[in-house]
Amino acid sequence: MLLKKYVKTRRKVKIVLLLAIVGLLVITIIVLGSTGRNAAIELLLDERFIARAYRPGDKHQQQQQPLQEQKQPPVAAVGLLQPQRENGVIVPEKYDEHKIKARIIQNRLDQIKQQQQHDHEAEQSRTTLEVATTAVHIFYTAPVPWYKSKKPPPPPAEHPNDMPLTTTPKAVRILNTAFYPALGLYKPSVSLLSQHFENIRSCGIGVLILSFTGKPAETTLLHQIIDLAPQHNLTVTFELSVAGNQSVEYVRQQLQEIAGFASLPGFYRVWSQSRGAAMPVLYVSNAYKLSDSLGRLLCRTPSQVDPDGLRRVLDGFFIGHIRLKSHADVMRRLCFDGFYSKLPSNGAVFASTWKNWSYLKSYAQSYKMMFVPTVGPGFAERNKFPRHGDIQRHRSNGRYYGVAWRTAILNHVGFINIASYNNWPDGSQIEEVMPRAGFLDYNPGSRTKYLDLTAHWVGNFLKTRQEAAAAAAPASPQNCYELLNGTIC
Repeated sequence: MLLKKYVKTRRKVKIVLLLAIVGLLVITIIVLGSTGRNAAIELLLDERFIARAYRPGDKHQQQQQPLQEQKQPPVAAVGLLQPQRENGVIVPEKYDEHKIKARIIQNRLDQIKQQQQHDHEAEQSRTTLEVATTAVHIFYTAPVPWYKSKKPPPPPAEHPNDMPLTTTPKAVRILNTAFYPALGLYKPSVSLLSQHFENIRSCGIGVLILSFTGKPAETTLLHQIIDLAPQHNLTVTFELSVAGNQSVEYVRQQLQEIAGFASLPGFYRVWSQSRGAAMPVLYVSNAYKLSDSLGRLLCRTPSQVDPDGLRRVLDGFFIGHIRLKSHADVMRRLCFDGFYSKLPSNGAVFASTWKNWSYLKSYAQSYKMMFVPTVGPGFAERNKFPRHGDIQRHRSNGRYYGVAWRTAILNHVGFINIASYNNWPDGSQIEEVMPRAGFLDYNPGSRTKYLDLTAHWVGNFLKTRQEAAAAAAPASPQNCYELLNGTIC
């Protein structure tokens, strides 16, 4: 309507359209001109950056040159980007595979040297304790079962009508550890045991827990460990594994063999106030599976005339393994002197859950027993279907280990046991590891990281016990169930 009102002739319409076209052309030229200048500036900046990045030794020279010398005209930088020519023909840059591989290998060697230097410095500045306490026990595995057998599946038949093969495929041995030890896949020897025991003693740990199976092949090794341990200010105790279907005679035979070791000076003993003698300490794995008829034989004391009493064979301080809440009452009915959790996996079972330790401690005190929590840096079974279920626990750079220790210390327990020094199949070891492809390691941190953390937390545990003993001395007698004075009730 406005166009018809003000433009009444064709001549005026043509003039208006011509002015509009001219205006659009002017605007287009202005926009394109500004874009071109920005693109030129960006191109120049890119060329300067590329020239500095690919100029040989430029980074080192720029750090040494003064600021005035670094301000060079862009023409010089652009000139560096000109390709090499021979007789006017551009010569492509050659790809030297040998130089690239050599550079990669050299970089890797430099990284290894830096890691070795860092580990050496960490070993020189390791956290160690001068005093070893018998209130901290650690599980020690000897020998370590490095391999496990796995049967491969039978090959499929080539035709549906073919008969399956009757021969079973040969079992394959595979490495059964998620970490790789710094000492390699070792076997027990005097030098190796001495090195291990020195590491354990430097952490402030005073007692080793060895698995006792009763096999004749392990007798020599157990004697060797018990004879060597006192040289490093260590003592040894056993963990006896039992099952519900085992007979009384089998358990009696096991205790008779352990009694021969318990008489050695390297076996761990603790003074009992009620019995007036130094009693050997013995852990019993799977104790909750014992039948009432067998377990109640522990209630018989040597003073009684009953020949069936197991304590007539070996009288000691028996600590039973529990998993569920009801197992604590089972240990009480079977006359055990205490109970422990064994599994270092928080939340897997009732006894290994940190928040339940205060209940277990109070229950044990109510019935004049002792609760021994088990702490560990993590749990990493290398099995597709773990035998304990889905209980893998990541180490979280040592935080998992720290929470377990803090919880145990705050509950003022008498003993603490650690799982473990070298149980590599369970992935709960604190021993040194070696970074290797396909295996886990302790990064970030040195390979002695968990030895240092253990020494730190054992020191905190000792400090807390000393403060508790000092506070309890003037007012009341020390609590023997917390082992504050080195005795038990």
